[in-house]
Amino acid sequence: MAGKIQSILATSTESFIETFDRIENDAERDQIFISRYPQSRLINLLDISEMKCYWLTLNQSKGTIEPSLEKINHFLESSIRNNAGNIFFEGMEWLISLHGFDAVHSMLRTLSERVSMSESSVYFSISANSLEEREMSRFYREVPLFEIIEDQQNVHDSSEDDVPYQDVNNAKLEMDLNDDGTPKLVFLTKLPRIGFSKQILQRRVLQWRRMGLDTVDIEASLFNTNIDEMYSKYIQLEENVRRATELERYVVEHVLDSQERTIALFRIRQLTGLDELESLYFSD
Repeated sequence: MAGKIQSILATSTESFIETFDRIENDAERDQIFISRYPQSRLINLLDISEMKCYWLTLNQSKGTIEPSLEKINHFLESSIRNNAGNIFFEGMEWLISLHGFDAVHSMLRTLSERVSMSESSVYFSISANSLEEREMSRFYREVPLFEIIEDQQNVHDSSEDDVPYQDVNNAKLEMDLNDDGTPKLVFLTKLPRIGFSKQILQRRVLQWRRMGLDTVDIEASLFNTNIDEMYSKYIQLEENVRRATELERYVVEHVLDSQERTIALFRIRQLTGLDELESLYFSD
């Protein structure tokens, strides 16, 4: 299949990731993300173990790329020659501010020819209001706009398991904090079986991580090729997270001893000893 070069409308790194996370990837080929964020910031946005991430920055060190058109073009062409899968690039507006639109446009035109003769695809993030109308038109001629066509599914009944999947990638997880500065546990919408996939589970695992939960048990199932078994593991952990959330609320409100509270909250985040804690706090 011939490669393609396309643009994705995005207002932030988060929205760019939310869109490209829905693009099908070849698991046997490298997926590359060149971002304005360092890897330490990306860890809360996507599973960086599944993707090679590079930081577009003037601070040169391992895992970074200098915002030089020559070096960027060399890196992209080298990745394409090495049969990379999808390459995702953000920072187009910054490059244009540094080098001018014409220079960046020339690089894109050359790159477009290389991509068309390869099996790699390159996706550039672009903000709708970042260019003048004429420049945006020229940009889209070289880098057409990518659009996701949503699949329409019919709902036959109202049972929970038959509700079509609603994109959790677009869910913004707002974090309230406890008095000690740790994020509060919150109830998340249960993921239905229809539409469930490894990518969707990865997104949920990242949300749990942001809340400080130990997700090591479910992470092993991400390597399972059986979706039914993966979903079964998810359901088990989802129930434990629900129990942990209820326990945390009780402990924060009713446990006054600081040492007892600290130990209980630690065990809750580790998802260990939930039976014992429920017996201690919820028994009549």
